Amino acid sequence: MGKSKSNLKKELIDADILITINWSAKSPPAPKLKLIQIPAAGYDNINLSAIPKNCNLCNVYEHEAPIAEYCLLAMLESEIKLSKSNLKFKSGDWSDSFSSHKFRGELLGRHLGVIGFGRIGKEIIKRSTAFKMKTTAIVRNPKKYYKKNSLKTKFSSIYNLKKIIKNFDYLIIACPLTDETRELITLEKLKNMKKSAAIINISRASIIKEEDLYVALKKNIIREAFIDVWYNYPRSNNTKNLLPSKFPILKLDNITVSPHTSAWTKQMLNRRFKIIGKNILNLSEGKKLINQLI
Repeated sequence: MGKSKSNLKKELIDADILITINWSAKSPPAPKLKLIQIPAAGYDNINLSAIPKNCNLCNVYEHEAPIAEYCLLAMLESEIKLSKSNLKFKSGDWSDSFSSHKFRGELLGRHLGVIGFGRIGKEIIKRSTAFKMKTTAIVRNPKKYYKKNSLKTKFSSIYNLKKIIKNFDYLIIACPLTDETRELITLEKLKNMKKSAAIINISRASIIKEEDLYVALKKNIIREAFIDVWYNYPRSNNTKNLLPSKFPILKLDNITVSPHTSAWTKQMLNRRFKIIGKNILNLSEGKKLINQLI
């Protein structure tokens, strides 16, 4: 909603459809509104109880493929270290050559745990099995998936995470942030991981306890982390020099970071735009809406 509040208030009086990521009890009246279309997957900033009567709510996904590719990149980089080797070699440093007897790793046979088996989790596991990794999906109810599993992955209960976390070479967080998953990953659990393990978070930062992530990396309790989601976000594009965590995590050598961009591709946006356009058409023709939440 890029308009001024006064203009928005006028336009919402007669609006049938609103595309937005924000809706609250303080939003202007919209008595004719038939559809709030979220141009993203998450609806953290939508107050469901404040949605006008007889108004539908829909979201879009289409981000699972680029996020899964990001996670595969993170794991491959963790094993191959191509970016670091590239910088060293361009400076004339041959210390990574085969004659140095330094060995890199490979994903073949590594054990990957993915917390969550939604759209993103499935795509991550699908690609990981192509590398012949062992995979385990960590969910609330493993029995729900046994008969529907075509990916040949194992399932384990999230309630057993403290026990099974020791098995994984990589742990990817791909579940929603809820009261149940908030600070799910604590220092106690991180200490149970292999010292050679890496953790990847592309979901929500607060699923990992902030201080515990910093301590685990600083003390080398785990080998490394790849983090795309954060504890602090800028309020506008003009914000500068905002640190993403209250701890000096960016100064650590064993973390690779990105500013919440794992899903951000032109292809993803084009797919979302097509679905939003289709929903507008479906609403006008009285057809079933795509990804209807309410």
